[in-house]
Amino acid sequence: MNSTFSWEELLEQAAEEVRRGRYEQAMEKLAIADESGKPRDFRYYWVLGKVFQGRGENLEALRHFRTSLQMQPDQEGLLREMTDLYDELRIPDKALETARVLLTKRPEDRDLRYRALLWASRTGNLEYYKNALSLLESSHVYSSDEKAILQEIGNLQASKKNSEATDRCRKFLPYFPRNEDLHRICILAYKGKDQGSPEKSLIERALIFRENPIFHHILSMEYLDQKKYVDSCASARRSLLLALQSDRVPEKDYLIPIRRIYQQNGSVIDQLAVDILEEVIFKKRKLDPEEWESLLKQTRFNWEILAFALSDWKNRENSLRAETAENWRERYLSLRSAEREKDLSRFAGPYYLDRSFELYLENASSEK
Repeated sequence: MNSTFSWEELLEQAAEEVRRGRYEQAMEKLAIADESGKPRDFRYYWVLGKVFQGRGENLEALRHFRTSLQMQPDQEGLLREMTDLYDELRIPDKALETARVLLTKRPEDRDLRYRALLWASRTGNLEYYKNALSLLESSHVYSSDEKAILQEIGNLQASKKNSEATDRCRKFLPYFPRNEDLHRICILAYKGKDQGSPEKSLIERALIFRENPIFHHILSMEYLDQKKYVDSCASARRSLLLALQSDRVPEKDYLIPIRRIYQQNGSVIDQLAVDILEEVIFKKRKLDPEEWESLLKQTRFNWEILAFALSDWKNRENSLRAETAENWRERYLSLRSAEREKDLSRFAGPYYLDRSFELYLENASSEK
């Protein structure tokens, strides 16, 4: 089909069709433009990507966006679109990658740096996480107003002006990312809006305070309420290890989401292991290595029993400590390797790309 319109005009028409949400018509315009024989340029691939995005085919959209960016790297608008799309698709490593490029062009963009901080925590890029925290918390225009800002937002929330309180929280979290009260008010205000789960705010708080087990436990319970059992288990296991690695004895409630996933999977022996641990926690029992060994055998080297045993064993002065711990790990992996490969919680929750914190105890030493 020949067209009286030029290639440039057809491309503009396709872009307009996209803006109007007429994606099939946009594709028709692009097809006619192709018949001219003129090579596709970066604008063509941007429009093509927007068509696929409009259709809900986001991965295909990203493929064309990347092509456009390769042809013309200086496209801040497209970089921002890709960053948001990666975030929407829960691909935090790519979201961080594009955000970092944008921040080299716009280092003053505090909101984007705050989001980059969250993605860095998700992926375990601790160097960038710490650097971003430092930059956000360095001297700024609101440095001396923290108390007054918190009071203002608290008053809005107390007056049930929850939408306004949430908006103000969102504005000031990039200035005071580690203000626990600000996170708390934001979560309460969001709940007061009756707009569903405060999951996003809970995830943000856990990512900022990535070494605090209680915030990961609260997140795991939220996932449990939503019946997202795999995500709940992933967060619960992280909170459990965080507590154990900081030499805290976790509350038995930490085991509730883990019990639920075992019930879901029909793992009777692992439910028994949770029962045993609840009793150990409730009675504040102190077990010696032989008793831990017995429980490990009884529960076929259950993951949670192993976590408790290793945590207790590391604090003992004994020349056989490292050898015993390694032996327990090897036996765990030998007995549980097939189950471990099928355990979807390894690929769930906010930290599924984070390799800085070893969740499954394969290594003798792990960094938080």
